Amino acid sequence: MYYSYFSTGNVRIDSEHANIDCMIDLCRNKENEWMSTARILISALANHLDSEEKICREDGLNMTPDHLEEHLQLKTRLAHIEKQVGRAQLDKDDFLSTFRDMLFYHISNFDKHLNNG
Repeated sequence: MYYSYFSTGNVRIDSEHANIDCMIDLCRNKENEWMSTARILISALANHLDSEEKICREDGLNMTPDHLEEHLQLKTRLAHIEKQVGRAQLDKDDFLSTFRDMLFYHISNFDKHLNNG
């Protein structure tokens, strides 16, 4: 399992990451109507970014300006992807691979560096 490698050390943040990762697998297993599940997945990641910021404030974790900027960029990218999903312009497997890569990249390059201010 990826969880130990991608652990941030914060149980709430790690749980949200794990839930999103499980949702990716659920979407992958959908044969028909996967796009409705993809929209839920996109929404879940966007909501997680807001939740992560709140958790950091509550738990005294230092979220850098670069990390906050990354959240804004991800939200913009997710909005663009959602439009593509709505127009059926994406292949399911490509979408899910790209989505998981986005999640893992963010965790590895930003979330793993959260620390107490």
